[in-house]
Amino acid sequence: MINDKKIKTIQDKLKLAIAKIEKEENVKIEFGSIRFNVAHYTTQMTVKTLDKTESVDSALKAMCSRLGFTQNILGMKFEGPSGIYEIIDIQTKNRKYPVIAVSPNGTRYKYSVVHIKKLIGGDKIINRNKNLDLLING
Repeated sequence: MINDKKIKTIQDKLKLAIAKIEKEENVKIEFGSIRFNVAHYTTQMTVKTLDKTESVDSALKAMCSRLGFTQNILGMKFEGPSGIYEIIDIQTKNRKYPVIAVSPNGTRYKYSVVHIKKLIGGDKIINRNKNLDLLING
């Protein structure tokens, strides 16, 4: 029988097995939403590359451009209500709140494009911060 406790046990075992794959393949694997009944359960899994190549960066920049940003905003930080938040994901299918940021305590929040532009300081500040980051980190 499938219940919350059984799912947690299985997910923990899967995470241990996946940690080896993450290290070998230089990717980050995360589980998403779970649906279940007493007979079975399904979960969503997302695999993201950790490679810092030009093609990966251009794909991320194109995704951000489609939302109206002038640069790749993933990894950018801004001041939130409980500290410094970091932008970790863009969900293009979510039209109203496509930007996902994580708080210092690990909670994820959804933001609109307009709200993120206000929090970061607009396109001029985004471009300046991205260009400074490129100069410093190469």
